[in-house]
Amino acid sequence: MRKTLSMMVGLLLFGAQLFAQNRVITGKITDDKNAPVGNASVIIKGRSVGTTTNPDGTFTLSIPTTAKTLVVSQVGMKEEEISLTTSGNYNVTLTPGQNQMEEVVVLGYGTGRKVGSVVGDIARVSGDRLQDRPAGNAFDALQGKVAGLQVLTSSGEPSASSSVRLHGTGSLGAGSTPLYILDGIPIDPGSVVSLNPQDFESVTVLKDASAASIYGSRAANGVIYITTKKGSSSKDPVITFQNQYAVSNLISTKTFENFMNTKELTDFQVATGYRRRGQIDTLLNQYPNDTKWYKTFYKNNAPTYQSNLSLSGGGGKTTYYISGGYFNQDGLAYRSGFNRYTMRSNITSTVNKWLKFGLNLSAGYDQRQLNQYGSNSLNRGIAMLTQPYYTPIDPLTQKEYDYIPGVLRYNPKYLADKLQNKTNNILANPTGYIQINPIANLTLKSQGGIEAFDNRTSSVNLPSYIGSLNNGSASELFSRGVTRTITNTAEYKFDIGEDHNFVALAGQEYIDYVNTTFSGSSAGQTDDRLILISAGPNNLNASSGKSEYSYLSYFGRLEYNFMDRYFVDASVRQDQSSRFGKDNRTARFWSVGGMWKVSEEKFFTGIKSLTNLVLRGSIGTSGNSAIGNYQSLAQVATNQYESQTGWNINTAGNPFLSWESQKIATLGVKFSLFDKANFDIEVYDRRTSNMLINVPYPYTSGFGSITSNVGTLQNKGIDVTVDYDIFRKKGTYLTPYLNFNYNKEKVTELFQGKQYWIIPNTGVSWAIGQPVSFFYPVFAQVNPQSGLPEWYLPSSDPNKIVDPTMDKSRVTNTFSTASLQQSTGIRRYAPFNGGFGLSGGFNGFYTQIDFSFSQGKYLINNDRYFFENPNQFTGYNQLKTVLDYWKQPGDVTTFPKYGIQFTQFDSRLIENASFIRMKAFTIGYNIPVLAKNRFIKSSKFYVTGRNLLTFTKYTGPDPEVDSNLTLGVNPNTRQVAVGLDFQF
Repeated sequence: MRKTLSMMVGLLLFGAQLFAQNRVITGKITDDKNAPVGNASVIIKGRSVGTTTNPDGTFTLSIPTTAKTLVVSQVGMKEEEISLTTSGNYNVTLTPGQNQMEEVVVLGYGTGRKVGSVVGDIARVSGDRLQDRPAGNAFDALQGKVAGLQVLTSSGEPSASSSVRLHGTGSLGAGSTPLYILDGIPIDPGSVVSLNPQDFESVTVLKDASAASIYGSRAANGVIYITTKKGSSSKDPVITFQNQYAVSNLISTKTFENFMNTKELTDFQVATGYRRRGQIDTLLNQYPNDTKWYKTFYKNNAPTYQSNLSLSGGGGKTTYYISGGYFNQDGLAYRSGFNRYTMRSNITSTVNKWLKFGLNLSAGYDQRQLNQYGSNSLNRGIAMLTQPYYTPIDPLTQKEYDYIPGVLRYNPKYLADKLQNKTNNILANPTGYIQINPIANLTLKSQGGIEAFDNRTSSVNLPSYIGSLNNGSASELFSRGVTRTITNTAEYKFDIGEDHNFVALAGQEYIDYVNTTFSGSSAGQTDDRLILISAGPNNLNASSGKSEYSYLSYFGRLEYNFMDRYFVDASVRQDQSSRFGKDNRTARFWSVGGMWKVSEEKFFTGIKSLTNLVLRGSIGTSGNSAIGNYQSLAQVATNQYESQTGWNINTAGNPFLSWESQKIATLGVKFSLFDKANFDIEVYDRRTSNMLINVPYPYTSGFGSITSNVGTLQNKGIDVTVDYDIFRKKGTYLTPYLNFNYNKEKVTELFQGKQYWIIPNTGVSWAIGQPVSFFYPVFAQVNPQSGLPEWYLPSSDPNKIVDPTMDKSRVTNTFSTASLQQSTGIRRYAPFNGGFGLSGGFNGFYTQIDFSFSQGKYLINNDRYFFENPNQFTGYNQLKTVLDYWKQPGDVTTFPKYGIQFTQFDSRLIENASFIRMKAFTIGYNIPVLAKNRFIKSSKFYVTGRNLLTFTKYTGPDPEVDSNLTLGVNPNTRQVAVGLDFQF
């Protein structure tokens, strides 16, 4: 023990002697007009030692006596290198020029790091690439921008969120959504639609263990770090005013136009014996119409408005960014819309040389209306079944019917007026921090943040509604959630000698969440003017609920680089979560990564065609806790028995429940060719174990399933990013880009010794050695001689039905889901995703074209069960495809003879939903401003389109739906917008 203490004292004395060999320098940074340059970077070349200038341009820096060169840089100015002498004061002048300052990113706590010194695999998307889009959801614009990040928007509802996955599906039971961080504070993924994209400075995706493992809990699916804009004291204040107007239409009408018209449908009804010709003539005499019903259920040229006003700047020791935004989008379906108001204030102030603080205040209010008639509703979702000979227009008055004759359903506009449903949401994301530098190179930071929402959904059936005349109803659902995060970190940067540079970080974080709900309802309202719950005397109901969780974490990271050429970092984190059993709440996660800047080596200096060559690799672990809050606990519930309140066991619980864990190994290479083409290639192996899965149990146990840690899953793949500067000189440029990911998924272990498991009522299975796949009866053919449908018989060996069996000698014409289901060999998740496009500019004009694609994507088109089943839904309209049915021996057709069910839930419904979509196309012009005009600094006019083109073989309304099955989807929209922006 004494020897150990002596050794520690010796090391401390040695370290103190090293650190004592420093001297202090001061200086001032100004521009070519002798104005001070605040927030400029001042660092020792090749070292981690550095600082930033105060608002008056001054700085003080403790440097090693062996330091030789000082590097001074600022965005928009030429970088300067100053040779260090014995002088203690240095005054430097920066001149305007192309920005040579390397991008700085904040990753995993601590102060910012230059992109070139980050070992981990990250992808940074500038906020400029996400703005000026006619969509409320900022992440819709991320689609196709980052290799390995799959973003899909499954609905045309204006308030719809996007589904986001990184490097495949990380879990079979728990969530697969990345962890979202907003200015250092975790937020709910659903909150993104309530934020204003115009406030985003950048979005950074942390892909590998080196970048993400510091977040430990919930980082198994990667991390998306959103940084909002800040002001600058080194520039004049800027006022920005942005306006945009857009119109929306259906992304495609091909599906809707493929329904039979009046003549085709009536001829089909006669041919199949549903009606006689005389009955048809009488019908058409009364209803002589040929209606395109999608034009009744979806609007044309639905408007979108958005305006944003921001003020950015700084003075003295304080910088600020203040903004207000308004977004209003009308959906194509009736009772569909999104109206959002946002405000943000980001303030940073340097109190003195050792104290700095920041306060970000963000609040938003939005109103949402969702069209509820999806799925199998004849009021929109499958409304195309409506016969075309009926019409919504009264031929005498030329006004729309409230209740449509023949159809015997209400007009969708009438329903929107009489059955009202809307949601109001208030979201606040305040964050603040205090940063102290008690000694040189030591930064202590304490940050706190809150994400709080109030969500209220109001539903009313007006008493004047014909379907329930003088018997209205009202209900209210209120939900309040608050997430509190407190983070404390200590970061120390130090050097040993000239070449050994270290950054050490230690931290603690606490997160808790509380959600409370209550609801009430009543019925019997008799007057449209009195529709409060208190006005309804009947069916009075009230309920309430509460849910909580918390995390407690400790973490650390150590970074080392030698000569700014060889980099190593390591991190460790311990998390505790209330979601797991009391003896299993703690888990530890770690990562190790390395990077080698090969092109910095002497042997590389003669190679001019290949530059910026960097090799990197990492391995590490992270965790997943995305399950319900009380899965580990056996819970009770109340019931009523003989008018008395009783108790019953509600959930079994699992006291052994613990963290789902993941290990990911990554290797990458980055390089440039001829200083024009840039490549970034990454391969990864991602393995998930102890998955959190609802394991099925016999109902005789009293429970259908119990959440347990079982099974393993593997994702292996490659990310590739390429861009090429065809031309770039003085504002003229043309740069195409391409990125893609190929992901190979495989289930490697399940539960209870099972080789496969079919998830009930989904058509999806998990099978060992296979990716998540579709499991359905496999259709063989319509027998040309008998006109009967035939299906392949599965293998007689139950363990082999995980392999597609298509033996033409083993077929049956008797359909049974239970006995015929087998592997179709079709993957649930697309293995190949990415994007491509180009940016260009010339003489003030600019353009940006972005495509996204997904190949190997499949989807169960459940709509066709309704739209291609004329003898199941007799009398209704059908797709024209049903005209290809068997009539006589020898016919080779799509459908069997009439009288036999045309379509079953089999492999025919599984469609190739691969697509290539023009996600955005923008053309703009930076309007010249007269030199004498001191009011307007700059302005631009642009036209932008969203989802303008889609190439797909999918026959449904929209292939982008991210689900195993789609039915009655509200499809994505195609939009064209014009915008005009000013800076003052």
